[in-house]
Amino acid sequence: MDNSKLIRLIKSLTPREWRSFMDFVRSPYYNRNAELIELVNWLNTYAPAFENMSREHAHAALFNDGKHDEARLNHIMSFLLKLAEEFLGQELLKKEKYTLALFTLKGLELHGQDKHYGYNLEQLRREFKQENRPGVSHYYHNYSLEIQEAKRFAQSSPRQFNESVQKATDSLDSFYLLEKLRRTCYMYTSQAILATPYNLQLVEEICRFVGANLESLATPAIEAYYRIFQMLTKEKAHEDFQALKNLLALKSDEFSEEDLSDIYQYAINFCNLQILKVQEPYVKETFELYTKGIETGILLDSGTLSPWHFKNIINSSLRLKKYAWTEQFINDNTKLLSPEFQEDALHYNLALLYYHTDRLSDAMYHLNKVEFTDIHYSLGARVMLCQIYYQHDDFDALESLLHAFNTFLRRNKLLANPTRQAYQNFIQILRKVIKEHPQKYPEIIKTIEGMPGLAGKEWLLGVLGRG
Repeated sequence: MDNSKLIRLIKSLTPREWRSFMDFVRSPYYNRNAELIELVNWLNTYAPAFENMSREHAHAALFNDGKHDEARLNHIMSFLLKLAEEFLGQELLKKEKYTLALFTLKGLELHGQDKHYGYNLEQLRREFKQENRPGVSHYYHNYSLEIQEAKRFAQSSPRQFNESVQKATDSLDSFYLLEKLRRTCYMYTSQAILATPYNLQLVEEICRFVGANLESLATPAIEAYYRIFQMLTKEKAHEDFQALKNLLALKSDEFSEEDLSDIYQYAINFCNLQILKVQEPYVKETFELYTKGIETGILLDSGTLSPWHFKNIINSSLRLKKYAWTEQFINDNTKLLSPEFQEDALHYNLALLYYHTDRLSDAMYHLNKVEFTDIHYSLGARVMLCQIYYQHDDFDALESLLHAFNTFLRRNKLLANPTRQAYQNFIQILRKVIKEHPQKYPEIIKTIEGMPGLAGKEWLLGVLGRG
C-alpha cells in the first residue's frame, strides 16, 4: 500500500498542504462520499511519514462488516486519488489571480450581472495597467480579458466600433512575439546541447518584423530576446550584445523577474563562448554581469546562489587578477550556496585563489579539505593538484595522480562523454609535456590547437611557452 499512486502523491504534500487536503475532502462542496472522509482520517494517523500502512489495517478501519473486499478498497483509493489531483489543481488556481478573475468575469456575464461585470472589468484593467514588470503571462491574460469583452460587446452593440478587439489584438501580438522569441532562443540553445534539431518556423519573419519596429515594441523584453537570438546565430554579434547591455542598464526595472534572470544567463553564456574564442575583453563583461546579477539578486534562486555561478565569477575575477576582491567574495558569499555545497566550494575556491597567487602550500592545504562530493569540484581539484605537482617538479607524485585520475574518468558513469574526453586529453598532453624534449613542444602545441575539447588548455600552453 505504501507504494500506491495515492500514497506516493500524499507523501509529496507539505504538512500545510496535507491539512488543507483534509479540509478539502471534508468539504461537501467537493466531496459527499463519507468513505473518502473515513479513509483520509485513517491516513492522518500515519502522518507525516505515511509509512508501514497495510491494506489489512485499512480494511479493519474502514469496513465494519469484516469482509476483505479488495475491489471496494481499490475503488475508494482511486476516488481519493482523483480528489487529491483535483486539490493540486485548485491550490495552483488560487495562486493564479488573473485566471480566477477571468472565470469570475465570465460567470457574472453568464448570470446577466452587467453592473457587477462592468465593475470587475474596469478593476482588472486598472490592475493590468499598474503592472510595472509585465511578462508573457501579463499579455496573455490581457488578451484573454479583452477578447472576452470584445465578444460580449459584439453581441450587445454589433454596429459600434469595438475597441476591445484592437486591445486584444495588440496584447496577442505582444504575447506571441515575446513568447515565440523566448521559446526560439531556448530551442536553439537546447538543440546545440542535445544535438537534436527542432523545427523552428517563422523565425526569420518575426526577427525581420521586430528589427524594423524596435522603437514601437510594447516591452523591452521583446527586443532583448531578439538580440539574444542574434547573439546565438550570428558569427559576429558584438553590437547586439552591447544593445542588450544597454537595455539591461536602462530598462531592467521593466522586465519580469523571470525574463531578467533568463536574459542575464544568456548574456553570461554569450560572454563565456567569446572567452573560449580568446576574446579577452569578455572576461570583464562576464565579471560585471555576475557581480550585478548577484548584488541585485537576479542570479539568486530563492536567495540561493548556484555553485556554477559561484565558481564562474571566481574564475573571471582571478583572470582579471582581482585577488583581494576574490578572497573577500569567497568569505562573504559562500553562505549563499546550498548547505551541501558550502564546504567543498569554500576550500576548492580558496585553493584556486592561492594557486593563482603562488601560495602553493596553502592551495594544497585547502585541496586536501575538499571532499569531492561534487563531480565538477572533484575534476577541478584533480587538475589543480596536477599543476601544483608539476610546478614542484614532483613527477613521481604527478604520475601516480595522473594514473588515478585516468582510472576515475574511465569508471565514472555520470560524466558526459565530451567532459570525460576533455580531461583525458589533459592527462595525455601533460604526459607528453613531461616526457618529450622541449624541441618537440611545437608539435604538442599543434596537437592542442587541433583538440576540440581540452581541460586546462591555457595552463598547458603557458607551460609549453616557457619551454
